[in-house]
Amino acid sequence: MDSLLRLARLTLPLGALVLLSTVFLLSRNIDPQRAIDLSDLDVTELARQPRIGTARIATVTREDTALVIEAETLRSVGDPQTSPVHLSLDAPTGEMEFPSGRIASFRAATGALDQSRDLLELRGAVELQTSDGFRLSMPMLVSALQRTHVTGTGGIKGDGPPGRITADRLELTAKSGETGGYLLAFTGDVRLIYLPED
Repeated sequence: MDSLLRLARLTLPLGALVLLSTVFLLSRNIDPQRAIDLSDLDVTELARQPRIGTARIATVTREDTALVIEAETLRSVGDPQTSPVHLSLDAPTGEMEFPSGRIASFRAATGALDQSRDLLELRGAVELQTSDGFRLSMPMLVSALQRTHVTGTGGIKGDGPPGRITADRLELTAKSGETGGYLLAFTGDVRLIYLPED
């Protein structure tokens, strides 16, 4: 019985080593080039144009409006070591929170943040929504970074508490006084279809 136990103590670990070595010997070789080809990542483009994923930028304007901008990816246009900063944004979204607590949020297909011009430019089916019930779309939206001033151009369409609205242009600015709210003004060929509440 003792000899059988000694034999088992010797053969079982050796058998385990043999099985383990066959796993490594028979496993498939991994081709790193094939792994890169199958992925969605463009390595050449990434090396030429480095970018940051899921970026977030925050600032406060002179009127104490908090502006937060997020993007799926962010790329630096030009030399990122130099200032001022110039960034390209993919699928940007953002939010302006006024001192009164009212909020205006936006989203777009692409955008650019230019520190030298103090501007955030959004393009491609831009949507603007306010906590007061305005839901508006436009081709382009430009926002200042250091002051509360937003301009929408290219034709405005949407709806709000009064009804359906179309206009050539809109401007959203900080409201003067102690209320800490905003003023939303439509200009150009403005049309309002009044929809009374039921």
